[in-house]
This record gives sequence, structure tokens and C-alpha cells, in this order.
Amino acid sequence: MIIFVMKYLSIFVIIIIFANKVFSQSGWIQLNSGETSELNCVRFVNSNIGWCAGNNGLVLKTTNSGLNWFPQNSSTNLNLISIYFTSNTTGYIAGDTGTIIKTTNGGDSWIRSNLASTNNLTSINFVNDSTGFSGGSSYDDVTERKYYYKTTNYGNSWDSIHPQNSSLISLIHFNSLEFGWFVNLSVALSGAILYKTTNNGSDWVFSFFNNMGIYSVLFIDTLNGWMSSKNSFSINTIYRTNDGGVTWITQSPGTGTLINSLYFTDKRNGWGAGDNSRIQSTTNGGVNWIDQTSFQPGINYNSVYFTDSLTGWVVGDSGVILKTTTGGVLTGFSNTSTEIPDKFSLSQNYPNPFNPNTIINFQCSMFNFISLRVFDVLGNEVATLVNENKQPGSYQIEFDGSNYPSGVYLYRLEINGSIIDTKRMILLK
Repeated sequence: MIIFVMKYLSIFVIIIIFANKVFSQSGWIQLNSGETSELNCVRFVNSNIGWCAGNNGLVLKTTNSGLNWFPQNSSTNLNLISIYFTSNTTGYIAGDTGTIIKTTNGGDSWIRSNLASTNNLTSINFVNDSTGFSGGSSYDDVTERKYYYKTTNYGNSWDSIHPQNSSLISLIHFNSLEFGWFVNLSVALSGAILYKTTNNGSDWVFSFFNNMGIYSVLFIDTLNGWMSSKNSFSINTIYRTNDGGVTWITQSPGTGTLINSLYFTDKRNGWGAGDNSRIQSTTNGGVNWIDQTSFQPGINYNSVYFTDSLTGWVVGDSGVILKTTTGGVLTGFSNTSTEIPDKFSLSQNYPNPFNPNTIINFQCSMFNFISLRVFDVLGNEVATLVNENKQPGSYQIEFDGSNYPSGVYLYRLEINGSIIDTKRMILLK
């Protein structure tokens, strides 16, 4: 449970904690969506304003970080699968039977785009305000399977594009005008092939083959990417690349649960959400994955999205929406005094050495953006404990080292990006 008691806000936060179902063994809180339909996708434009969409044309919006959700009229009753916003007001949602809907007023109204397709669209993303891509597949119409769709005029019209060697495109992802990837389901090879382009789709080259399917692909730049799949033994696996897909390295997520959605805020910090209520995280680019929730059959998570390394949301079956403000990490965090300190300071953790938990205290003398991070002796960040604006006060936070090996760690306090102090602590198991 997250206990987050701040000066001037203690009553408000206590009400939130007890008003929502808390996952007592994780850093995630279940929010009230007011819906029971399956939610397939979630997207936020900042820490307060976001949308999620799901089956039967369901679209929900929040303006207070997910505390309240309000249904919007999507003008369709088809299943909506993927969502992307280019600004606070302009957004797109793709779904079944070639559905792409667009809003220019924050979702107050949605209009169906002109797309001549019956494909079930499973992905949509934009690389700038005007240029976007969408893709998906339909097993019913062979002529429609081979295409993905591109717009260069803000979604007013979409061109059908047939890459060479494609037979059934299941998803597409571009992160610039030049660099993109699509997954092709090959009946002949009985598997999924990942293709890559570096010239705006003029040519596509082979990147990866898997005979068990590819379910999520994410690149944060032209070199660093991740995908969820299964290996040859049908074990659900996450793969990573740091050379643009030339080579892929198996990174076991530590569970047999299928990961349906991946999201990274940078090259190190990422999350995966999947079947049976599973959420996992990494702080080293996917080399190691840690379970943040326990295995609970029956509810599948379909989409995960973060606005920074601490604040994120997950949506899934039965209208489930989860939120974290700790990166999904279970922490104990409180303002320990009503006195305003006269300086910024960082105290030595106690106990030290510790196993597996220790307490870190710090003080801030004025309202500022505070960052408290933990590093290993090689300088690799292993945990972000605080990364937000804080009121003046004395604070206490618990660091849980259960998932880290024994050794020396450094923890560093920064104020508005300037280093205030760094101290050492020793984890002995």
C-alpha cells in the first residue's frame, strides 16, 4: 500500500487511499472506471488528462489523473483497440472493421475518418501532427490483409500501402518518418515475421522470426526496442535490441504469463502488462524483469502507459484501470514533520547495512522538484524513489532491496536537476 502523507494534503490523500481498492502487495491502486466492458488501450497527454477505449465503442476521459472517468460519445459501437493523441485536443482511435475515429476537441465529439478497409485495426501511431500509421488484419478478406495505412493530412484521408512479402499484417509501429516496423503473420512459415524500414516504407527488410507469434513491439529510438513473444518452447518471453533490430536478445520476464503491452519511458525504465493480472518492470533496459503484481487468473491487462518514470496506468478486462505514482514499486513515504527546514539535506539511511529494507530521510526548505534515485556502484540507476514537486518539509521513504543483489549502492538527492548530496548504503543478504 502506498502511504503518501504530505503537508496540506494529508486528509485528501487518505480519502483517496481508502476510497479505492489497494493492491496491498504492489505499488498499484485500482481506480473506479464505472464500466464493466473490456478496456483495450490507454493514453495520457500529461499527468492529469488521459483517455482509454475498449469494446462496444467505449471511450472514457479523465482530467484528474484517473480519479474520475467520464464516458464520451465515440459514434460507434465497434471494438476500439489502439489510441494515440498528438495534443491535448487532437486524438485518434483505431478498431474493428477499418474503424478510425478522430477528435479535435479533446473527445467532446468523435468523427469517423475516411478509410476504405474492413481490416480489424490493432495499432495506430503518429510521428508528427499530420503523419500517422495504422495497421491490423482480417481473416475474412484476403485482399485487405496485406495493407497498412498512412495519412499525411491529419487523418482526413488514408492511403493503403502494400509492403513486399506481406500477407497478413497484425500490427505496425513507426517512431519517425523513416523508421518503422510491422509484424507479418505467415501462414506458409507458421509464425510471425518482424520487418523493418529505414526509408519511409519504400523497402522493408527482415528483422526477426518467431514461430509462436509477436504480440507487442515498441521502439523509443532507431536503435533501442523491445517486443513480447513466445520462444520455441512456448514460454512467453520479452526480446530486446540495441542495434535497431539487427540482433534480438532474449530477456526472460520471469513468468509464463503473456505480456500484451510494453511501455518504456527511456532506455532503462520499462513495464509490461499481460494476462492473469501480471505487471512487470525493468530498470536496466530489460535485462532483468521484476513482478510488481501477483498471479491472479481471470483478469487480463491489455495496455500500459506512463507519463514519467513514476506515474502510469494499466487497463484491462471488466473495465479495470490501475494507477501508480511510484513506478509500480511498493514504498512507504511520509512527511515526518510540520516544521519547515532551513536547508536541503539528505541523511544517512538506517539501518545500514540493511536486509532487505532501509529508511532514507531528506529535507527540503522550499517548494521544488525533488529527485531521489538509487544507483549501483557502476553508476546504473536501479530505482527511482521520488521524482516530483514537493512542498517544504522533512520526508521519509523506505527502499526495498528484496529484488536486488547484495552490494554497495549509492542514493542521490537532486533539487531542480542539481545534485545536493550522494550517500552510500550496503545491502547484505
